[in-house]
Amino acid sequence: MSNMTVKELIMDATETLHKQGYSPRRCKYVILAWKQFLNFCNLNDYTYYSCSLKDLYIAEITHREPKYKDSTIMRKTQCIKMLDLMYYRGGWQKGELNPLPLLSQEAMEFLDAQDKYLQKTGHSECSCLTMRKGISGVLRYFQSIGVTKLSQIDKTHISSYVLSLNGHARSTMRCELSRLRKFLSYLYLLNYTDKDLTSFVPQYRLGGSQSMVKIWESDEIEAVLETVDRSSVKGKRDYAFILIAAELGVRSKDIRELKVSDFDWEICSISFQQSKTHNPNVLPLSERVGSAVIDYLQVRPETDHDYLFVSMNPPYDKLQSFGTAFKRYVSRSGVKIPTKAHHSLHSLRATAATKLLDAGVSPDVIFSFLGHSDRDSLVNYIRLDIETLRECALSFEDGELL
Repeated sequence: MSNMTVKELIMDATETLHKQGYSPRRCKYVILAWKQFLNFCNLNDYTYYSCSLKDLYIAEITHREPKYKDSTIMRKTQCIKMLDLMYYRGGWQKGELNPLPLLSQEAMEFLDAQDKYLQKTGHSECSCLTMRKGISGVLRYFQSIGVTKLSQIDKTHISSYVLSLNGHARSTMRCELSRLRKFLSYLYLLNYTDKDLTSFVPQYRLGGSQSMVKIWESDEIEAVLETVDRSSVKGKRDYAFILIAAELGVRSKDIRELKVSDFDWEICSISFQQSKTHNPNVLPLSERVGSAVIDYLQVRPETDHDYLFVSMNPPYDKLQSFGTAFKRYVSRSGVKIPTKAHHSLHSLRATAATKLLDAGVSPDVIFSFLGHSDRDSLVNYIRLDIETLRECALSFEDGELL
């Protein structure tokens, strides 16, 4: 350990932050918190980092007026602790700043029983892991308010959990309430409680505009594709990625998992195992998609990985995320998005399904094309189509077209 300026420390920590694999959103927040710390140091003429400087800043954000929320103070404090560990140890391990509390033995037994139940009822491994992670959070909350046995949970505990969601986004609240409802139903089904407590969880509806998914017109997709700089390696990669999502309706995660060996150029097809259902899927390659992939392969960075889509930075690992890049292209395209409509990359999958329905393709063919595990999944896309028709409905007043 030696004298190091705060600015130098933040530069080193920023490099470590990106290597740790944090999401772009998390990196942006942490770096902003470090810049605020640097501004504090500059205003008070502090040049070199020290532990006492860290304590001064934490005291500053804790007692400032107007007061920060407790959650905000906690997050900013964690960011400064990262700098402290960087100074004294040369880095930190992801997750060590805020380790999750251990669950009780009964809670762990419940999670194991839940996994077995979900597997028995045909849920995929991915769904089981997602459910386990979500329910673990609910269990930790109940433990934090003094619940020592699952049979103790009652309507007052449920109300406390619901109130803890105050201030979250509406869509987050709906997801959390749905998760709570599933947890309580599994408690009852697996005999951990003698009452079905799901009736104590309030219903929460988003309303039409917020739950609407963007269904793209062909010219809108073309407008997004035109913003991609196809003269660069990154542009060729991104162009191929978006085309696969738009024309084949493949999930973003499955596109990122695609391997060069998944392409059969003799019969112009692509075959892969789906991450969500673990079922195999084989899709035809159009000339346009095939040409875009070949165009990218000719300039793809040399790497030992077989993954098709790789990052642009050495050692050229598998591409970890594409959602942020897609939204940037959408923003540049000038395409008008309905207020609060979901327009992530996954909306291209909904668009592909809806266009097939509009073209009169049999639901059985669409079911196979999208690689769904059950035909009930198509109801979501049929619902989307109905919602689109509602949005476009003509209004009449006194018999005249408005």
